[in-house]
Amino acid sequence: MQGALGRRMYFGPMKTKTLMSVAAVVGMLVWTGCATGGSSVEQPGSDEGNNRTFYGEVIDTVGGLNGHALRTALSLFEGRTQARFEGEITATCPKKGCWMDVASGRDTVFVRFQDYSFFVPTEGVEGKRTIVEGEAFYDTLSVADLQHYAQDAGATEEEIAAITEPKLKLAFTATGVMIEDQ
Repeated sequence: MQGALGRRMYFGPMKTKTLMSVAAVVGMLVWTGCATGGSSVEQPGSDEGNNRTFYGEVIDTVGGLNGHALRTALSLFEGRTQARFEGEITATCPKKGCWMDVASGRDTVFVRFQDYSFFVPTEGVEGKRTIVEGEAFYDTLSVADLQHYAQDAGATEEEIAAITEPKLKLAFTATGVMIEDQ
């Protein structure tokens, strides 16, 4: 049987190693969920001693999942879950800072910010480590949205016109973001 991303899915008995992996991810998610509770900030907050800047809610920076663990968690929790995720910023919206792409291993996660209540810098953060907290899910981006994001990123008219099919992506709606200053 094939899953949503074209991968073969196996529903037979789980091996011990797989059970241990699932238990570790579930434990990490429970720990992550219990450890949240920052306060909301209107302006970017700075953690001078640790060279970190917070946007949105000030979040706990311990225990962020990588891309693979995030995918595993989504498969366990029916495609949506609260999580803390970490990776490297590869791009941000150059117009307003209303989205960013975060790479972790082979995954790139498209991150938006809850209710557009905060934004990240439009430049100068690519390559920096980030931790985001909020809701992870799979999202089908429409052709119109993909073209809009491509336009925001400075794509040419030809590149924008070449976008003709929707795309299933690992996505995240963040309530808080921490970016390490290097």
